[in-house]
Amino acid sequence: MSQSAPHLVEDLLEEIFLRLPTPAALARASTACPRFRRIITHGSFLRRYRKLHPPPLLGFVGESGFHPAEAPHPSAPLARALADAADFTYSFVPEPREGHWKPIDIRDGRVLLLGSRSGYMFSLAVCDPLSRRYVLIPPMPEDLAVPEEKLLQIKSMLAPIGEDDDEMSFKVIYLAFHRSQLVAFVFSSMTGHWCISASLSWTSLGKVHPIYDMSDDCSHLHGYVYWTGLWSERDKLLVLDTRGMEFSTVNFRTGYHTQLLNRPHQPRRSP
Repeated sequence: MSQSAPHLVEDLLEEIFLRLPTPAALARASTACPRFRRIITHGSFLRRYRKLHPPPLLGFVGESGFHPAEAPHPSAPLARALADAADFTYSFVPEPREGHWKPIDIRDGRVLLLGSRSGYMFSLAVCDPLSRRYVLIPPMPEDLAVPEEKLLQIKSMLAPIGEDDDEMSFKVIYLAFHRSQLVAFVFSSMTGHWCISASLSWTSLGKVHPIYDMSDDCSHLHGYVYWTGLWSERDKLLVLDTRGMEFSTVNFRTGYHTQLLNRPHQPRRSP
């Protein structure tokens, strides 16, 4: 009998593993032999598995710590195990210059922590409470800031991992709201630097309300950030795709979608 091609066998194994119903079953299969473990732990396979099997809800993270799911929720045993093993007091992260760490976002097993902030000067850290690893984010370089513009509001968040991104890498998005424009900065763990990724002039959007507290009208879902209540007619959404760092608008009434060209310091509407 002729032997099957090795790559065909591995393709079949992947298809079998993709049909395992829970991460726990997948973990048990990975202990069977080195070959199974190599296939299951590969980044491309894990991304495919997550698409078919969304991660279970384990709980919520707030300023008071981690609140695990409780019985009869099916994730209760796993949530309790995470609560016992992880450090959601962030005691392993060095203290910020002032105050204490406050969790402001969580994604892909990482928590974004905010310390003190004054204008463009801030303390940010990204950590993994389970492995107790952390990265202190460097402050914004002075040449990237817009000192002549009054800074009204900021919002910081973690960007979702892209399909081709390294599982160990991450990006932090820093949205700066000014009187005349919205500027999106991105810090990449791969480069260790900040850069201006997109900017948008408020005048390019037509008639919008004065900007006072954009954070109250902001929602972050599935890699997109949405803002409501900017227009006097209240019939549009401003949308930021955090994967491609692209701005667009969506009309509530008609569903009409308009892509916006994002050029740092040269924002304008696309044809």
